[in-house]
Amino acid sequence: MTSPDDMARYLGARLAAHGRTPDDLVAEVDTSFGEPLLMSAAGSVVHGFGTPMSDIDVHVVVESTKVTGLPITSFTLGVAVDVNYIRADSIRRAADALTGSGTPAKLDRSGWRDYRRKLAQLNRLILGLPLRGERDWLDWQSERRKPVADATVRWWRTEAARYRLASELLRESRPLAAAERLGRAGVAALDALATARGELCFGQKWTGAKLDRLGDTELAALYCRFLDLPTGTEDAHAYLREAGDLFDGLATRLDLPEDPAVCLTPAAGLQTWNTHGGRTLVHRWALRGAEAQTPDVAPLGEPGWSWTGASTEMTRTHRELAREDLLWLSIDWSTT
Repeated sequence: MTSPDDMARYLGARLAAHGRTPDDLVAEVDTSFGEPLLMSAAGSVVHGFGTPMSDIDVHVVVESTKVTGLPITSFTLGVAVDVNYIRADSIRRAADALTGSGTPAKLDRSGWRDYRRKLAQLNRLILGLPLRGERDWLDWQSERRKPVADATVRWWRTEAARYRLASELLRESRPLAAAERLGRAGVAALDALATARGELCFGQKWTGAKLDRLGDTELAALYCRFLDLPTGTEDAHAYLREAGDLFDGLATRLDLPEDPAVCLTPAAGLQTWNTHGGRTLVHRWALRGAEAQTPDVAPLGEPGWSWTGASTEMTRTHRELAREDLLWLSIDWSTT
């Protein structure tokens, strides 16, 4: 695990290379939005993966309700610094929703992306290096380190299961796309294992570096294999066989469910057209579609439609529409 002492050392070295100190970094935080309640340095630099071109991320909690999600960038220290201001009430709600019993288990695409965005923000703020803060906020950060770390592991486990199922759905009709999804599943599984062993940096582009630092040559080799994606159909079938076996080994180590509970929701732009003979065309913006028996797809026109059940209970129509990118697939992570 990257300890706070290690984080401080990595950050100090990066700043010292430009003749600067952590106090200079703190001085980059503007008080126009009010005095900071909590300030954390985050990102690849403090986790020891940064390159000479990497910026330094600083996350600042303030009482103001006028802040946005856009970072404020400066170069006055000789290195790019991105200061992200966060509303205090918003981050408290996000932390409570993330770690509490009320965490939603099933989400549509926008909800899934919003959850990931909030998790990434909490990961960087809470698992980063505290620079300054009021005592109650520093205690708040410390108390939530383990719940946020656990939630990060759960996220990668769930992504591994979701991409693996997507790969299975695409295997026969679109083998190249299936291989790409399987590669993503493998990398997510490796990230779950690395995070569980203390490599808490959320950026997936650093998965290989995290495995190298753990000294796990077996997992590092698996990472390279998952990224060695095929370029042709024949190669895709071979990749699916070999990488599938490798993923199954990781799934066993992670104790992933063989038959995860899934939630299907309509993809963006989904509409239905009744044709003839009891058939209906399901399409997205009239650009991509599939035809099915009207009774099988009639519920899709209902506001808020979704289907939840075990993956093995998905109907033939569900699978066809998912293969054609007409349904969004998420996993009920309470089952992972």
